[in-house]
Amino acid sequence: MSSIAIDSRADSSRTRPTPWAWLLLPGSIFLAVLFVVPLVGLLLLSFGMPNWTLANFLRIGETPVYLVVLRNTLEISVSVTALAFILSYPIAYALTTGGLGLRIFLLIAVVLPYFTSTLARTFAWIVLLGRNGVVNQFLLELGWVSQPVAMLYNRFGVILGMTHIVMPMMILPMYTVMSSIDQKLMRAARANGASPLAAFLTIFLPLSLPGLIAGVLLVFIYCLGFYITPALMGGLSDVMITMAISSQILEQLNWNFGAALSVVLLVAVLGVLWIGSRFFPIDQLLGFSDGKVGSETLGRRQMGARLLMRVGSAANALDRWLPSMGGLSVPVLASILAVLLLLPVVIVAYLSFSASSYFVFPLPGYSLRNYEAYLFDALWVRATFTSIRIALMAAAMATALGGMVAFGLSRGGMPGRGAMVALVLSPIIMPTVIVAVATYFLLARLGLQGTEFGLALGHAVHTIPYVVVIVVANLRDLNPSYERAARSLGAGSWATFRTIIAPLVMPALIVASFFAFLTSFDDVVYVLFLGIGKITTLPMRMWEGIRQDISPTIAAVATLQMMFATIVIVVGTVLRRHKTT
Repeated sequence: MSSIAIDSRADSSRTRPTPWAWLLLPGSIFLAVLFVVPLVGLLLLSFGMPNWTLANFLRIGETPVYLVVLRNTLEISVSVTALAFILSYPIAYALTTGGLGLRIFLLIAVVLPYFTSTLARTFAWIVLLGRNGVVNQFLLELGWVSQPVAMLYNRFGVILGMTHIVMPMMILPMYTVMSSIDQKLMRAARANGASPLAAFLTIFLPLSLPGLIAGVLLVFIYCLGFYITPALMGGLSDVMITMAISSQILEQLNWNFGAALSVVLLVAVLGVLWIGSRFFPIDQLLGFSDGKVGSETLGRRQMGARLLMRVGSAANALDRWLPSMGGLSVPVLASILAVLLLLPVVIVAYLSFSASSYFVFPLPGYSLRNYEAYLFDALWVRATFTSIRIALMAAAMATALGGMVAFGLSRGGMPGRGAMVALVLSPIIMPTVIVAVATYFLLARLGLQGTEFGLALGHAVHTIPYVVVIVVANLRDLNPSYERAARSLGAGSWATFRTIIAPLVMPALIVASFFAFLTSFDDVVYVLFLGIGKITTLPMRMWEGIRQDISPTIAAVATLQMMFATIVIVVGTVLRRHKTT
């Protein structure tokens, strides 16, 4: 095991933290003040503090409209999670087992949408599914319909848009686990008489279950707290709990009842996390665990061995009756799904070069007028610079604090490490709306709501976990022989850190800061709560434009956002390769 890996049993036996563990202090204080304290305040506010009461929760249960909202949230979340799993598994499987060319194409199709802002992708679906959108124009041209089909502002549009957005989030955990499966096991099963289907059902599928469970868990939680896509693509009958929370806090100014709705969502998320943790620890997937299998897990695997044997026998018999495409069925299906993942962002980029003042497909001519309208509009330019200032502040705080936390977790020994890991990961696992609402209440009392610095603080809370995950992964991959060589040559701890560790970790810190900047730059939800009415960032300007008047200029802005995300990905890849050479 690498020298930077931590034995949890040794940690638990320590009574005093090691020197490296003190690096956890600044980040933990920051998260405690701006994450834990706001959540506690949210809980207290929901009970009507200082006049303690259950009236807000009783109102939720007694008002039919809120029961409908809760039902909508559950139905949409379950539907999107199920559909995303069905569509994502073939892509993750092909990413693991396909040829080099196929894997590169699929990885681009997954990573590019993942790092493209949710708002830009939602806008893409609005352009595609609108009454005069690309899909309806295509259907009318083919003569398949006589009038436009209603695919927007209803349940169909919400589920389709949300599924597209969460698919990368479903694919990446599954791919992480699948890539660690030894393909020799599949070949051994085939050599012993198992059909391709039997080998998959008895070997590959059971071994991929941890990634499957983690993906389903993360996507379902994300769907419970989804706000942007339902708010822009849903109808009046598809209101989800996040939209009700926003209405209560921002429009009706009913803080107590809005807090109660937020606590209901928080309890649902914590319940799902608790149930999911019985099957698979999320921290193991993100690189914070040594991946050891407990006796309880071994017992469950042994209990399922006989069932797998029966499944294998049935699959062998069934395989004779299934049509064969010469082993191309999964790659072909995965390629089609990957094209559909890329299609919305490609269509928006195509429409951004339109010479028309409104959306027409196909384009009547090509022009840069939409990009000129963005670059020479004072409101768009001002919003862009506002986003840059806030993102720079957030990225600086997140990189400094997250980098120290990463070193503390990787190198430090201390009691309660599991609680620290949970604290670090919570801001990205919790629905963004809950954290934004809780932070809104805190900053409003401190007089920082509606300020760029206050918004940067909120973004830093959300981006610190990304920095920690990236840097911890880098630290776990460092070759300990470099440090031993420096020590053997007489270098002290500080000299070793300055001349060996810091240069090797610097590329990871740069990549982490880029992703922190990108996450802050593309945010909408925090701006809605922490800067509403006072701060107009670029995504906020897009949000207002989409809700009021969908202009082709927004297509140009969305394309520029996607180009920026692509640059970040390319720079990150180059830096990682430079580190390994």
